[in-house]
Amino acid sequence: MKRKTLILGLLFILLIIPIASLSCGDKYQTTLGKQFTLPAGKTEIITGEQLKIKFVEVTGDSRCPTGVQCIQAGDVKCLMLINYLDSQSSLTFTQLGGNEETTQDFNVYRITFKVEPYPQAGKQIKPEDYRMIMTVTKPTK
Repeated sequence: MKRKTLILGLLFILLIIPIASLSCGDKYQTTLGKQFTLPAGKTEIITGEQLKIKFVEVTGDSRCPTGVQCIQAGDVKCLMLINYLDSQSSLTFTQLGGNEETTQDFNVYRITFKVEPYPQAGKQIKPEDYRMIMTVTKPTK
């Protein structure tokens, strides 16, 4: 009897995990103040805030690659869609060359982000390989 229950339990787990992962799709969830990684094309839901952030794509990356001497540091520009309450905003987040985090204010939120990977000499970054390391907070006044 125990063996049958164990087998049924394992079958249940093996069936539920793939179904649960399919239902998550392109959306992830986090809370205010917690750092998260958002891949290009995906959406993060900030629970309890009626806030969704989608990293649509990188629209330009002119950052000076590691191993190269450049006159300018360049920058990387990312198209973001932000849903807050019942409205949607399209914004461009820009991070200057170098590996420093950048902040962008949106409504009552402060979004800290860093775009990865950083360019390397002689290597092309595929659009699907970009990701943003982000933290969303509400600054106190």
